[in-house]
Amino acid sequence: MEELAKIKYDEVNVGDEIPTFEHTWQKMDGIIYAGASGDFNPIHVDPDIAKLSGQPNVFAHGLFNMALLGKTIIDWIGDPGNLKKFSVQFRGRVFPGDTVTFGGRVKEKLEGNLVVLEVWANKQDGSPALKNCEATVYLP
Repeated sequence: MEELAKIKYDEVNVGDEIPTFEHTWQKMDGIIYAGASGDFNPIHVDPDIAKLSGQPNVFAHGLFNMALLGKTIIDWIGDPGNLKKFSVQFRGRVFPGDTVTFGGRVKEKLEGNLVVLEVWANKQDGSPALKNCEATVYLP
């Protein structure tokens, strides 16, 4: 059986950055994610309702951005079962055409092959879509 881990504990150092991932959010992302998540709040899929609620347009589900940040981490570690803890704060709305960069860096190495990552999701203007984010991963 092929080993899923892409990186080993001994290969990382505090301060190392993980590869980034970029995504430009489109209205269709909101529709697809609504179907996948079951969250059909119309502010994410109907521009008229979003405008009635005071927003300029539909915007991404916060959990959509969290999922893409999780994807970024898992792409680096390889095995989704090695993501042990993951927390974020939802901070900025992502509107159609906004590009979000997801990334992180090694914050701390712990005993037991655990690595703490400071991770983030920032829009093209540098403002956070997600803030105060952290992940703990196991690396073989």
